[in-house]
Amino acid sequence: MLTLLFVAGGILGDEVEFTAKAPNVVRQGQQFRLTFTVNSKAENFEPPAIQHFSVLAGPSTSSSTNVSIINGKMTRQFQLSYTFILRADETGKFTIPAARIEVEGEQYETGPVTIEVIGQKQEQGSSGQPGAGSGSQERSERVQAAGDDLFVRVLVSKSSVYREEPLVATIKLYSKLSISGLENVHFPAFEGFYKQEIETPTLRQLEEENINGEIYGTGVLKKYLLFPQKSGKLTIDPFQVDCIVQKKVKSQSQSLFDDFFGSHRNVRMPVKTDPVIVRVKDLPGPQPSEFSGGVGSFDITASVNKNRVETNQGVTLTLEITGQGNLKVLGTPKINFPPDLEVYDPKITNDISISDRGAKGTKTLEYLIIPRHAGQYRIPSASISFFNLSREAYNTARTQPVTLHVEQGQSDTTGGQARSYSQKDVSIIGSDIRYINTGPYDVEDKNDFLFGSAPFYLVYISGLVLFAGVFLVRRRKEKENADIALMKNRKANKFARKRMKEAYRNLNQGRKDPFYEETLKALWGYLSDKLGIPIAELSRDKAREKLEAKNIPEGVIEQFMKLIDNCEYARYAPSTDEERMDRLYQEAITIISELHQKLK
Repeated sequence: MLTLLFVAGGILGDEVEFTAKAPNVVRQGQQFRLTFTVNSKAENFEPPAIQHFSVLAGPSTSSSTNVSIINGKMTRQFQLSYTFILRADETGKFTIPAARIEVEGEQYETGPVTIEVIGQKQEQGSSGQPGAGSGSQERSERVQAAGDDLFVRVLVSKSSVYREEPLVATIKLYSKLSISGLENVHFPAFEGFYKQEIETPTLRQLEEENINGEIYGTGVLKKYLLFPQKSGKLTIDPFQVDCIVQKKVKSQSQSLFDDFFGSHRNVRMPVKTDPVIVRVKDLPGPQPSEFSGGVGSFDITASVNKNRVETNQGVTLTLEITGQGNLKVLGTPKINFPPDLEVYDPKITNDISISDRGAKGTKTLEYLIIPRHAGQYRIPSASISFFNLSREAYNTARTQPVTLHVEQGQSDTTGGQARSYSQKDVSIIGSDIRYINTGPYDVEDKNDFLFGSAPFYLVYISGLVLFAGVFLVRRRKEKENADIALMKNRKANKFARKRMKEAYRNLNQGRKDPFYEETLKALWGYLSDKLGIPIAELSRDKAREKLEAKNIPEGVIEQFMKLIDNCEYARYAPSTDEERMDRLYQEAITIISELHQKLK
């Protein structure tokens, strides 16, 4: 079975899990394993009735226990397995029914397992076999053509869509070879699409799949949900990656053991997908007046946190748009509020989940409303129009009108008569003409007046000194606050060197995951400090945009992005490759030094 180990799995919980595993596809006459696994001590195992396959051995029983201590907390993992050795005798698709087991008096069963059996492969010579060829040794940096034994594809769920209609793009790897890692990963830019990445399970191993009568190990590298932003023919650029393949080669040594066991070398095989064309149709006309770009299926509701309120007290009107489609880019509904209601711009929040089935969730708009006059107000219904994909027609969803009862607030009464102020009135108060006092004034002698006296000048000078002191202290504080970003910028290289020093320590100790973690922290942390962008807000697109704005050469930017990808994907290797770790360490030092020179 072809396997490609990536990040190790998580810790099992207390819940009992009973699973069955077998290859998805095998050849007629091939022997394979059927394994039933439970994560708890169990008894009374009942194997399924196995038909269409010959049982050569089993069930053989094995168990393992793993105890780990993380942050002082001890976790115990137990696994009990029952393994059969089967042989495929007939071609076709066959289902092995569920097995049963008992854990602490409770019955558990697996799901059924479907296995496809294809015919025998016809012999075509040894040219297509992995590792075939002369006895010359191959270096790990040598590049070879992948051929039909290794390739990647960008698969789209639809090749013809409407504008803003979602489609799924899946980047999938196919291999007959043993892969130990991926490098120089270059994802498509998806120009003309609004993209959102779909969370996919961690790729632990390749699954067998029948591709035109050939068995390949396949695995999904990335999935994206795409929303086309313009009509016409849109091209998805090729995806590129260098696969590190383990190939068996003959040694030049004449040792009997070398001839028997052989040796392996890592070979770099670049693979690239073909461009993918998606035809995008424009939305039909005529479009409703309320249409603001929504494509999918939506509903809208309106509510207020209270229906009765006093004047000058706030009330919140909440609109909730729920459904499936391009919720994020959906426009804001227009509402004709009564003129006596003071309405502020809405606060918009999105709660949207992304999956293979599209984008689904809720878009919430919260309006703060302050009524300035007493009375009864009717907030009219809000509406949204959208293009319904299932009907290929425009639909409109509307809310129910909302009635708001406003009573006179007691704080607004003056002299027994109600007085309410609008936002304009409030701005005028304090700047209008004051009443003129026509009463008599007491005139004092100049010598008895404070103006011009010694205490007057003392207070005046003291005030000036105090003002100057406050002004200087304030300026110094502002300068210190402004220098925080400057100090982070100046010390970015120092912080990066500190992180790379920690990465080097992990490199020497052969600690793979901490090494890559510290290296990535050094790279992203350096950009965050130099560009003045908080690390939580720093993304690839924003980093590229800021670096381009600072006239950093495109080649340097691309080298930095590829280094980030290489560090992330180097974790996928099943074993620690010290040579690769050392090379990535040197590349990280070089690129940080180069950026430091250009960002001064």
